[in-house]
Amino acid sequence: MFVGLGWTILLLCMALYAAAKIKTRFRKSRVKKAADEAELKVCIVGAGLGGIGVGLFLDDMGVDYDIYEKQPDLGGTWYDNKYPGVACDVMSHLYSFSAIQNPNWSKGFSGGAEILAYVNELAKPVRHRISFNSKVTGMEWGESKQKWKVVVNEGESKYYDIIITCTGLLNKPLTPKFTDDHLYEGIKVHTNQWKQDINWEDKRVAVIGTGASAVQAVPALAEYGVEQLTVYQRTAPWVPPRFNFSYSETRKKLFRYVPGLQQLYRWVLFWTYELRFFIMFMLANKSIPIIGSVHEFIQKFVHNTMRKHIKKVVSNPETAAKLTPSYPMGCKRITPSDTYLQAFNRENVHLETEKISRFTKDGIVTESGKTDSYDVIVYATGFDLLGSVNPYQVLGKDKALLSEVHGDAPEAYLACTHYVCPNYFMLGGPGVVLGHNSIIFMGECQMTYIHSAIEYMLLNKVKSVKLKKSSHDNYQEWARKTMKNKVFEGDRFCKGWYRNSRGVNWTFWPTNLISFWWNTLSFDPENYDLVLAA
Repeated sequence: MFVGLGWTILLLCMALYAAAKIKTRFRKSRVKKAADEAELKVCIVGAGLGGIGVGLFLDDMGVDYDIYEKQPDLGGTWYDNKYPGVACDVMSHLYSFSAIQNPNWSKGFSGGAEILAYVNELAKPVRHRISFNSKVTGMEWGESKQKWKVVVNEGESKYYDIIITCTGLLNKPLTPKFTDDHLYEGIKVHTNQWKQDINWEDKRVAVIGTGASAVQAVPALAEYGVEQLTVYQRTAPWVPPRFNFSYSETRKKLFRYVPGLQQLYRWVLFWTYELRFFIMFMLANKSIPIIGSVHEFIQKFVHNTMRKHIKKVVSNPETAAKLTPSYPMGCKRITPSDTYLQAFNRENVHLETEKISRFTKDGIVTESGKTDSYDVIVYATGFDLLGSVNPYQVLGKDKALLSEVHGDAPEAYLACTHYVCPNYFMLGGPGVVLGHNSIIFMGECQMTYIHSAIEYMLLNKVKSVKLKKSSHDNYQEWARKTMKNKVFEGDRFCKGWYRNSRGVNWTFWPTNLISFWWNTLSFDPENYDLVLAA
């Protein structure tokens, strides 16, 4: 009896699976036919991981598209950032597409060159679609044609039905102004615009900034034979150990040949990272009996463990104290490293916590009047977020200038669409930044949403979709409420690049990733104004 029931259940599952596959194939066929009839044309801006991922799913849909990339080659942030020690602070098996995984990652946290190689491998089917050295300088929505006019390199213009911008929030380097910095006669370089031809041997080097790029570059530069390396720190970052390791050939083979193993490993990593959000990024609610107290205890334990770690690995107590943050973890970006704190034990590496007063032709003067001479000054000062979110002029419906609507606190619905821009989708728009997990997961969720939107348009003969202002406002109200009681909400604990000068955090997704996944599973036409094709 039980054997017969077991076979019946198995056959039923097989039949349901086959039916689902047939339904998916039928739907794909309908979408491709609709795409051919509609003659839809999509413009993708940026050939990083996001732009390539979008190109791959448009190929699968049978939709025509062009990709514009301002650089001579693809890779996005992994093409731009080539400073010493550049790497990802999310584990490699999670910093990759779920549908196109790489079983051959060499390390838990891979370097920039290996990630760039992965991006190039992904891009092979779409590379012929990319126009390199092609900078989009502006675009304008035409209501009568229901199309976007896109201007490239301030000259050539083409018309597109849909825009998908994949430029991200971290693409325009920020080089802060200092008094008399124009007088400095040595070499100046930003980590995002690295100069590969610098001879570092016996050089006196200053690094300004202590963000993620500094945490990676400082230990590497210290190994380059520099005479002196001074790090100018405004605020100490939290630098937990990264515990990086190499994957054995045996493990790579297991990932390659054992079905489901790599996916299972990826899910373990995902939930491990996701747990950090609930433990460290949500403020302990003491009003909840027992749970609030346990949460507070865990947070204190983690912070005390980190303080002990800093004292243990930094030999000079005074330096260790300066390298210990005074704010809770998560308020600023957490920057894991196995070598940054240890670098300050070297005789040629120094920490300077006085504010910079001005530059001279030879170096830097601090507020107390202390003067140091440098051959090279490295700006590890991050990115201009407003410049990055407005990389080109966008004139939306009724000639609304998107950058003006954005102001100093840009907003977007699901970090993806905006009410002044019909048929305009953002991959990595305002409100997409994370401090605890993989941004690639966020990108894939947005790709699912955009894929669903385009599919809806094709199957329902919709010419354009524009987010309703009321839907935008309701979403932003939800985001503001959800942001409360998070360690990264405002300036309560610290200042940083997450927030603008008014303390508004417009960059972050305010809650866990499961919520984002759920909200982007499918396009929601009820939140959009639709214009049907004639």
